[in-house]
Amino acid sequence: MGGVITIPSLFLIPIAIGVVAAWVWDPLELRIGRTILHSLTCSLLALGVAMVLFREGFICVIILSPLLFGGVLAGTLLGRLRFRRDRTHFHPWLVLILVAAVLAEPAWRAPHQSVVMDELSITAPPSVVWPHVLAFAPILDSPDYWLFHLGLPYPTETTNGGAFVGADRACRFSANAVFKERIVEFDPQRRLTFDIVESPPDPEMIGHLDAYRGQFELRANPDGTTTLIGRTWYSLHVRPAFYFDWWTHDIFSAVHLRVMRNVKRLAEASQ
Repeated sequence: MGGVITIPSLFLIPIAIGVVAAWVWDPLELRIGRTILHSLTCSLLALGVAMVLFREGFICVIILSPLLFGGVLAGTLLGRLRFRRDRTHFHPWLVLILVAAVLAEPAWRAPHQSVVMDELSITAPPSVVWPHVLAFAPILDSPDYWLFHLGLPYPTETTNGGAFVGADRACRFSANAVFKERIVEFDPQRRLTFDIVESPPDPEMIGHLDAYRGQFELRANPDGTTTLIGRTWYSLHVRPAFYFDWWTHDIFSAVHLRVMRNVKRLAEASQ
């Protein structure tokens, strides 16, 4: 998030900030409540700097805020315990260890890739569902996911350049965001897989994650219904992965379900 500063884990940096802050605040002899309040103020200041200097998006700041505050608070509480015992010995090696950990952490991490999968039952056979998977007109329903209401772009329309491998597609989002796609697997009424060849220059994604492949799978059920499965593959570039994975899965699921519910509505209405 925001260039070289954000390459290390976004939890290690706040902890280091919190430890240093605890040493600075120690002469004030703050009670625990004031320590928490000062940690919150420090976190809000850091988020403001991220928005101004690193041009972070508002949604990114929302996602980052619990992690940043938790790290700063953990650092200040650890520092509070350490420096209350002996403030006169700051131990420069402690600072060096913290700095070394922050700078070295990216070299330890392995590439993180994952896939988000959602499924939905549709009361229609695959032959009826399939055309609405290939392309659909603008979705008229207002978004129901809370981050969409706060400005996160949401899917509105899909266009399709052809029913064959190599055909171009486009998934259009609000705020004029467009994901350009190319079909790499075309199995009529069963599976549509496409590579995402170009993503919009959205500050919520740049440097954070890359969505590189999507897929819709249709499974015919014995009762005449269809199970529609949506998948998105992505690479995550920010850490800690477990934290940002949770957010990524939640957001991509909201995107999947908005599209899939629209497909369900169109397919069931067209019978």
